[in-house]
Amino acid sequence: MKNKLLPLCALMAAAAAPAFAQVTVSGFVDANLESVSSGGKTIKRVSSAGLNTSRIQFKAEEDLGGGLSAKGVYEITFGADTGVQGTPRESYVQLAHKDYGDISLGRLNLTSYWIYGYADPTFSADYSLISNMMVFYAPWRESNAVQINTARVGGFQLRSTMTAGKEDGTKNGRVTSFGVDYRNGPLYAGLVTDQKHQVNIFNASKMESSRDSYLSVVYRLGAHDLTAVLHHYSGYYAYPPYVGFTSSGNTIQLGARINFDERNRLFVSLVRRNDANDTSIADATGLVVGYQYNLSKKTTLYGVVGSIRHKEDTPVRYPISWGAANPLNNENPHGAQLGIRVAF
Repeated sequence: MKNKLLPLCALMAAAAAPAFAQVTVSGFVDANLESVSSGGKTIKRVSSAGLNTSRIQFKAEEDLGGGLSAKGVYEITFGADTGVQGTPRESYVQLAHKDYGDISLGRLNLTSYWIYGYADPTFSADYSLISNMMVFYAPWRESNAVQINTARVGGFQLRSTMTAGKEDGTKNGRVTSFGVDYRNGPLYAGLVTDQKHQVNIFNASKMESSRDSYLSVVYRLGAHDLTAVLHHYSGYYAYPPYVGFTSSGNTIQLGARINFDERNRLFVSLVRRNDANDTSIADATGLVVGYQYNLSKKTTLYGVVGSIRHKEDTPVRYPISWGAANPLNNENPHGAQLGIRVAF
């Protein structure tokens, strides 16, 4: 009798126990052989993040009933070549309703990141020209943030992000990002504007600001994507304590993702940046071409080549990779990678 009652009691206890959120661990390990020329030298090395930043993500999700759900996410980066832990990526909690939208609190990618990011043929890879040329010292992932997105209605979704900044009683570090995007069949289009307030790194009593506006379009032709991003920028941009400058201008990106089949993909990205001043930063043209071969759903071999050519000799140059030495003021950086990415 006791042997029969024990399994029954265990089942009753399990049924009465509270339901806990489902926790998943995922991420990427991405390493490559690279030859990169920047900073007055050519380096041959093992590098990381050719297609994706190597990272681990912990995600907890719970269905609260009635269309309501909760989610918590924490992502940390690391170098696949060294194993050294890097900076946190997104770290947030979110409450969402399937009919109304969602609200998130924490360290978040800005609204603009999602709108121009979808139009990036490289999906923000190491040699991404959108990351390295277009979003050059512009805000894109910020701490102390609140993000609110509406549900999608008639193909449209309103999106917004606001940050508290440095929390020092001033506007220093505060960012607002407001946008709208549209999805219908093969067409995706998004429009967003960002504003950031930042103290001048050479004059702490002076508050500066910048504004970046993006129009992104992706059109799917069968299995292939054609992409375009228009970007207007104006204001003060800084990377404390090293770089600070005021400028304005326009950038255009044209690209394609060509999926030959489930295993083979070619991607191309061309960026032209036209600066109004050509003093701190310059007009420049960048080109990246990459090829992916999927050994499986989780393992990908790839090759990527990229180059940036500057029109003027300026003190601040666009990098082909943020993992390489900063280009000299008369240098056009370039590089090539052969690597493997494993998802888990």
